[in-house]
Amino acid sequence: MKISEVRQVLGNRLEVVGEERGEIRHLLTDSRELAAHSDWKPEEVLFFAIKTAKNDGAKYIPELKEKGVRAFVREEALSALQELAAYVRSQFNGTVIGITGSNGKTVVKEWLYQLLKDDYTVIRSPKSYNSQIGVPLSVWQLADADRPTDCKTVSLKDRSAERPASPERPVLAIFEAGISQPGEMERLERIIRPTIGVITYIGHEHDENFESLEQKRAEKMKLFVHSETVIEDPTHQNVRTCAAVMRALGYDEETISSRILHQTHETVLKVNLSALVENVRYFRSLLRPDTKLTCMVKAFAYGAGSVEVSKALQASGLVDYLAVAVADEGVELRRAGITLPIIIMDPEVAAMDLILENNLEPNVYSHQSLKTVIAAATSKGLEHVPIHVKIDSGMHRLGFYKEDIPWLVDRLTHQKAVHVASVFSHLAGSDEEQFDEFTLSQIKYFDTCAEELKKGLADEGILKHICNSAGIERFTKYQFDMCRLGIGLYGFSFNGARLRNVCSLETTILSVKTVKAGETIGYGRHTQLTQDRVIAVIPIGYADGFDRRFSNYGGEVWVRGKRCPVVGNVCMDQAMIDVTGTDARPGDIAEVFGEHMPLQKLADKLGTITYEILTSVSRRVQRIYFYE
Repeated sequence: MKISEVRQVLGNRLEVVGEERGEIRHLLTDSRELAAHSDWKPEEVLFFAIKTAKNDGAKYIPELKEKGVRAFVREEALSALQELAAYVRSQFNGTVIGITGSNGKTVVKEWLYQLLKDDYTVIRSPKSYNSQIGVPLSVWQLADADRPTDCKTVSLKDRSAERPASPERPVLAIFEAGISQPGEMERLERIIRPTIGVITYIGHEHDENFESLEQKRAEKMKLFVHSETVIEDPTHQNVRTCAAVMRALGYDEETISSRILHQTHETVLKVNLSALVENVRYFRSLLRPDTKLTCMVKAFAYGAGSVEVSKALQASGLVDYLAVAVADEGVELRRAGITLPIIIMDPEVAAMDLILENNLEPNVYSHQSLKTVIAAATSKGLEHVPIHVKIDSGMHRLGFYKEDIPWLVDRLTHQKAVHVASVFSHLAGSDEEQFDEFTLSQIKYFDTCAEELKKGLADEGILKHICNSAGIERFTKYQFDMCRLGIGLYGFSFNGARLRNVCSLETTILSVKTVKAGETIGYGRHTQLTQDRVIAVIPIGYADGFDRRFSNYGGEVWVRGKRCPVVGNVCMDQAMIDVTGTDARPGDIAEVFGEHMPLQKLADKLGTITYEILTSVSRRVQRIYFYE
């Protein structure tokens, strides 16, 4: 967009260094992101200096000027960003699909992209950009779009999976919209102005800001006040929602079925958020009402997807803290709208500024780590930054010893930059009865250290926590002030409780063929058939997290009520299974783990733990989230 056109929209709020010539191609709301885009020309960047409760973007303008940026908005920056995006949308005459809801927005958006990309040039929200800032940044992409006079004039009959012969394809936009309180959707509606509206499942996220679920739904529906069509599947099945959108676009049923069948021949990890919350309620029921609960969502929430899992936990109202491993994991949650306190268990020295800027709470485990946090907070003029002090009670990984407590007390009492929110330790073998004596010795050592620290700081408000999932069940007496729930979230009990399965890894059969006796299967020819067998191919391999040790009868999957062994070597992207006697057909579901194939049994086969199986599921495997 030409700078002169931007001036017409923003008026005197636009500040330009030098002559007002040239174009604006990129919008910037975070000065740090300029360095991440080496292909951007600074003179084509417009920076919106957005002011928040904790920061003011205007202070970064001098630095950006030095880097060559010459267009800025500092007055009413957020409003200006939204107005510019709304103007860009008003100039676009094609079809815009707007998606809102509590869960499933990103999944539906990405599936629609896959289903429609061969017919349209699809512009869509990056990742899960759906906020008051994310939506205008998404819609800005239309500024460079080819703008057909009317996408609906393009014939959609008899389309195949191949691109239309015409070199000009219509542009179609798909944007997400999320809100956390009343009054926000009206602004997003003016920016997106969807012609087709899609509403996904509406759950209890941000309940605290709405009077009722009905009010929340009414607020979200405001996105569609000018939509020609609004689509909502009462069963909240993403496939059915996508099919309805394709019908609204004019696709015939044969094409819809063909496309969806092709696109859903994928490997997916299904995450039952209702089961997740039920499991939290079980562990919570073992604790005193005043005992706090931290949920571990590190490592992509053990493979389940940290953002969606954290949103469900936050919405449940059952959780007091979240914990991740590194700063980037915490930043991702903050940008996704997570407001719960977040502990960084392994804070990197280089990321300390990022931790403080995003209101994250670092674990302190050594003299140097404490000095680093204090120095970083002091340099920013901060006081009373919450930290969590780790005690090494016998795990011998990270943490202070009892003899370090006097130094800790002395150092902490002579500064104001940080304050101790909690003191904690890790149990090394709380899940195994053979280590119970050692576990009790850990608890005693930790309690001694924690009380000495609290006494030295004259602070009885410091939280103590040592129990993990197994500790909550087996050492409930020592719940102290807080417990940490990790693998228990996903349905694993250490005292025989019947918990809900949360994650199911499923794939679909691509082909079925009969292979004659004497033939070999797969790379290396390690499986030779002794009789004719029916062999199916499934689109999952070791690059997806299907371990290569499952090769040659080492593993099984569940197809049509039967365990089917893996034959041949597991490939990078595919595996072969013996489905003889099952009447299996292409398109049938094959469960890798879930209700019929318990995760623990897979771990036992590999001689490993359930954590490894879960966290090994590749990010290229699509996650599907649902509530029952």
